[in-house]
Amino acid sequence: MALQVMSLIQSTCQKLKGVTLNALTGTLRKGGSSRVLRGPKGLPVLGNSIELDASQAHQLFTRWSKQYGKIFRLKVFGKNVVVISDANTLRAAFSSGALGKHLNDRAENITKEVFYGRKHMGFANLNDQTVFLRNVLRRKVLHYQMCNSIFVEACSTTISNFAMNLNNGAETIDPDALIKEFLTQLNSTILIGESLPDDDPEVEALWEFIDSLYRLLPPSIDAPLRAFPCLRHLPIKHGRYFRSAIDARDRVTRRYFDTQKSTYKEGHLRGLIDICLRIQQQALATSGTSWLTDDYIKGLMLDTVVAGMSEMIKSIRMLILLMCRHQDVQSRVNTEIRDVIGPVGTPSTNHREAMTYTQAVIMEMLRYVSQTPLAIPHKCNEDVVLDGYAILKDTAILPNIWGIHHDEDVWGDPWDFRPERFLCAEDGKKLLPADHKFMKTLIPFSVGKRRCPGEDFAMSRLFLVLTSLLQHLHFRPPEGEEFPSVDPRHYIREYPYPLPLYKCRVEVRIDC
Repeated sequence: MALQVMSLIQSTCQKLKGVTLNALTGTLRKGGSSRVLRGPKGLPVLGNSIELDASQAHQLFTRWSKQYGKIFRLKVFGKNVVVISDANTLRAAFSSGALGKHLNDRAENITKEVFYGRKHMGFANLNDQTVFLRNVLRRKVLHYQMCNSIFVEACSTTISNFAMNLNNGAETIDPDALIKEFLTQLNSTILIGESLPDDDPEVEALWEFIDSLYRLLPPSIDAPLRAFPCLRHLPIKHGRYFRSAIDARDRVTRRYFDTQKSTYKEGHLRGLIDICLRIQQQALATSGTSWLTDDYIKGLMLDTVVAGMSEMIKSIRMLILLMCRHQDVQSRVNTEIRDVIGPVGTPSTNHREAMTYTQAVIMEMLRYVSQTPLAIPHKCNEDVVLDGYAILKDTAILPNIWGIHHDEDVWGDPWDFRPERFLCAEDGKKLLPADHKFMKTLIPFSVGKRRCPGEDFAMSRLFLVLTSLLQHLHFRPPEGEEFPSVDPRHYIREYPYPLPLYKCRVEVRIDC
């Protein structure tokens, strides 16, 4: 995601404005007094770009936030960038009201061509269609699937198969391939209501699309492709990457969307695509038209694939890594599983409320790892004042999730993996109330109008995965082999290896 952030900043470069934040005297063009943001000095035209390492920008921004404040400014090739490292300020900026109206757009990049002219959520501006798509995903699709017994059973079977595959009898395993296979089947179930057979020719299509999309994001690829569209058709790296992304997209849409639409039957909902087709068909029957066109449905489908799979693989990898390193935490989760679910019971989302320590482990993993250290940048579409500071139109707003999750002033010991921090001190059995500073500062899915609409679904899947794995399996570091540090300051952040690579031992629990 750090690579995405740098791409979005650099690939949206414009000519220098006649007025910059450095030159701003405290008065917006539309009037009203404001303070001037501080920030690191940069070079003419280049700004601070030569200081930025895409894979470690979050750590540099966090250091700068200590020097210049929780909200500071910088320049990247003439582009104004404001970095926010405070959860309350982010909520004020991205929630409803005047600020939310002006600070929730996105800068364009080459993915516009992949997502049918921005007919999706991720990199599109916040407009009526984007809001409707979010509601379709959250209220119609994911809510339906979380409550539908057929989907719940299919999901449970997929997770159980994943646990069995991890226990393959090998002395040590590299979990990556097995996690990818599991997520392919899980997301196929979300999209079409069933997993793909192993011999399906498109069983790798989802991951190939994700990989091809990430190859387009570096500024050295994105900017030339947008500035010189002819490059898309030439036999050079830029053209190959672009055509590969379009080809991978079309393979996914043929296998999932086209197949589902050709077999769609009213009243028989199999997955996300059927639910969207029903909404489309109902609108057509009522008014003769529907804004939820096939391209919007495809865009929503691709959003779900990219966001769900690329983030979930990091979460599962890190949960296993942390369990290997923190045997005491793993044992305590297993004890809670044994007490609440039992050794042979089937984990269910109904167990979550009674399993507060397991929930705390997932929350602490998301805080500690901060696997998406910088959220996708927002774009200011009008001059505004935020927290007393002037923010000019077209400024990129960067949420520094990493800095927020590792703020010593809030967390005290942010570099310690300590799940109990999210439990009440009185008895250690209840989660902290929602208004506690820890709960308000934990924002792995961002905040406001662009907050991830799949947050509840993702958290419930992580709970089911963790409980299903630790109910039957015990994870340990390999014997006689080097095991990576779990300190997130040492992680590689560039796709496709955004977190440590490792092998582990998997043992069947004798009490199962």
